[in-house]
Amino acid sequence: MLRDVATMSITDRERIELMRQGIIRGYIIPTLEERGYMVSLWKRPISYEDMYLRDDGWIPLYTQFTTWETYRKDYPLYLFFNTFYGDVYEKAYRNCFVEYILNIPNFNLTTSLIGVFTRLNVKNAYFWKHRIPIDLSFPDVCVKIIDATYDELIMMLAKEGALDELEKYDTEHCKYDNDTYLRKKK
Repeated sequence: MLRDVATMSITDRERIELMRQGIIRGYIIPTLEERGYMVSLWKRPISYEDMYLRDDGWIPLYTQFTTWETYRKDYPLYLFFNTFYGDVYEKAYRNCFVEYILNIPNFNLTTSLIGVFTRLNVKNAYFWKHRIPIDLSFPDVCVKIIDATYDELIMMLAKEGALDELEKYDTEHCKYDNDTYLRKKK
């Protein structure tokens, strides 16, 4: 078994993604866990922006090593490390994106928050996300930026009344189904 893994050929894109994940899992996630972030049961859904269209169909940008795991500190924002989307930079292994996602599909966001949050389009639904690039060369700075942005977004959602609406919607209308990205009506 170990021999198979050692001889397995991987692409440059996969190598870069594994390097990013190593930095994130080795330092950033443990530090965020110390600050109260926890692994969540909700997985980020695969979206149309995670693929590109060719004549032969949709081709994924993500790899076999992509993890769809999310983290959360406070309801309703989920944190996702997009390790497969950052190859446009010169030193690609250093860069990745952090996405802050509201996990209620098709939520009516206030107009003042549209632009701060953009759509993550999936089959038959969309989620709201805020995405920032981070430079993994400086993990301490990454943690500070990730945490500060998270808190800033929570405050914006609270100021606009969206936090109350999200909590109300979640408790009154939905039952979470761990096997799918959508929530089921009660």
